[in-house]
Amino acid sequence: MHLRRKESIQISARFAAVFVLVLMLAVPFWDGTLAVEMWSSQTFVLRLLVAGVAIAVLANRAVSARWRRHFPYLPMLMLIFAASLLCVFAANDPRATDQMHSAHSFLLIGLVMMIAIMPLTLAEAGLLAVPFLALLAISAQSGLETGFVPFEMLLAFLLPLAMVSSLVQLYRTIAAVHEIAIDPLTGCYTRAFGMEMIRVSFDAAQRKNAPYTVAFVDLDDFKQINDRYGHDYGDRILGEVGNNLVHRFRRSDLVVRWGGEEFLILLPELDRARAAEVLDRVMLPGLAKLEDGQVQKASVGLSERIEDAIALPHNLIDLADQRMYDAKKRRDREDLVEQGYLGRRSAVQALASQSAAAGNTQSADHSIN
Repeated sequence: MHLRRKESIQISARFAAVFVLVLMLAVPFWDGTLAVEMWSSQTFVLRLLVAGVAIAVLANRAVSARWRRHFPYLPMLMLIFAASLLCVFAANDPRATDQMHSAHSFLLIGLVMMIAIMPLTLAEAGLLAVPFLALLAISAQSGLETGFVPFEMLLAFLLPLAMVSSLVQLYRTIAAVHEIAIDPLTGCYTRAFGMEMIRVSFDAAQRKNAPYTVAFVDLDDFKQINDRYGHDYGDRILGEVGNNLVHRFRRSDLVVRWGGEEFLILLPELDRARAAEVLDRVMLPGLAKLEDGQVQKASVGLSERIEDAIALPHNLIDLADQRMYDAKKRRDREDLVEQGYLGRRSAVQALASQSAAAGNTQSADHSIN
């Protein structure tokens, strides 16, 4: 959710930068800046500064990538701060005309409306509003020139609406991401969201040179459960399995429903030995309770970034998947020897039972005859 929100804020900031840049390039032809030769005026210099900030925001150079990750609203704040400075200095420029002041008022109003489309928290929206509030306070004290459009009245009316709208956008973003990211049946993350998260978390592990383990989990004999009890019962088991998996792992771990009865567990900063211990504890009580008093078991395959020398996340998943199938084959062989170990029933046992039942029927028919 945080990633989606940051992307949305940064895209909105670049859109605001386009608006600012176009306005700064267009208004000189409308307000007479070029005709009165204001090349050396503070108004013209500040307009160049605002246009430069807009270009930096468009090029993602206004702030460093690290600052953008932690404070995605900073580029927009820089645009607002530069536009507010322009209004203050231009209002005190004796060479500025009413058309110029009006253009600056339109600039501020446009930036306020850009805030309305950003998914911001209340604290972030309040921080973006600080330059506007400071500008209103300065205007109230000194009576800034605002041209034909009194921005004091418009900002006082539009700014609260923009802040409320940004909160609504945040709620809509959270709801949309939740709908996309969470599987409604199991409560785990969806496969599409899991693919995105494994790329992000895998890259983070590479940067920190930290271990990163993936566990591929496949429920044992789930097809037989669906065939015997029906798909509604199977869905209930899947829901219970998903709930148990989500609550038995750390909050930093990610549980993804990979497809059907398959789950992918992302275990950052755990090597394979520690991850195996964690999986043993998680799987020991079973993942769900079955009708016959047994518990739902699963086969698990583990792969780890450093130990397995893997550089791409999808290769890590493929290796864990292959090891899961190897574990399932070993468990099938153990079932043949241990006759029903872990609550599972092998195909050989089923055939033996069917043969025995057929033999008993023949004996009974023979006795009757």
